[in-house]
Amino acid sequence: MSNAEKIVIRTVGKPRNEGVDDLYGWFCEVFDLSGKGREMEPQILKEIVGSSMTGKGVTSLSLYKKLSVPRSTVIYHLNRFISMGLVVRKGRRYYLRSGDMESTLQELQEDVLREFNRMIEFAEMLDKSIEDVFYGRKGKRYQER
Repeated sequence: MSNAEKIVIRTVGKPRNEGVDDLYGWFCEVFDLSGKGREMEPQILKEIVGSSMTGKGVTSLSLYKKLSVPRSTVIYHLNRFISMGLVVRKGRRYYLRSGDMESTLQELQEDVLREFNRMIEFAEMLDKSIEDVFYGRKGKRYQER
């Protein structure tokens, strides 16, 4: 996981319907990628997933034309998908990080576990430092005055 990635996972109830469009919307909500209208982000994700599975990727220009929103808006949202770790950019094209959603989520899961393991190491160091302050270097606790 790069320093710029920020993975946010929200607890969101299961979608009312399990249709494809509802699932795209659900994933956008879970990853806190849904905007005010909550319509554009699922459409962007749908295009990225479909184009990634065919190996073609999608361009900001093609999304701009399809969504009829300013290209800067499309690029803004693509960058959010990238910073979340779901999407990668290769040249002018955007792809899911892995070939499909399941593989992409498995890679994200590995990233999160790796980061938590790092945090646990630092927490152990912090606890040891605090222990040294409270118990002293010889293992005796400081007496309160």
